[in-house]
Amino acid sequence: MKGMLLMIQLGFSFMVFLFLAAVNWYQGSELISDRFDWNYTAKISKLLNGIDTITSPKQISQLDFFIYSAKHDPVMSMLMILSFLYVLAALFLLIYSVKINQQKIHLDC
Repeated sequence: MKGMLLMIQLGFSFMVFLFLAAVNWYQGSELISDRFDWNYTAKISKLLNGIDTITSPKQISQLDFFIYSAKHDPVMSMLMILSFLYVLAALFLLIYSVKINQQKIHLDC
């Protein structure tokens, strides 16, 4: 019963994480229209492309959208990070409870 509750929590928290990731990605896509922030926020694009300045929107990496979103709307980014940590905690607890149950089965035999 405890394992089923953990699986439900894991599934729900993973869906919340995916929803918040989509929201952050959408909010961060505003970086394409904000030419002023290209050189200050698109750090990953500069590293991946090996250039010093971003000159077109096609050079911007999708990961930079999350940085832009965290910079301009940190509440949603923090919620996404917290939901990811909850997913990890629920996954750890689920694996731990399965491992404990398997040890009990082996001890009974």
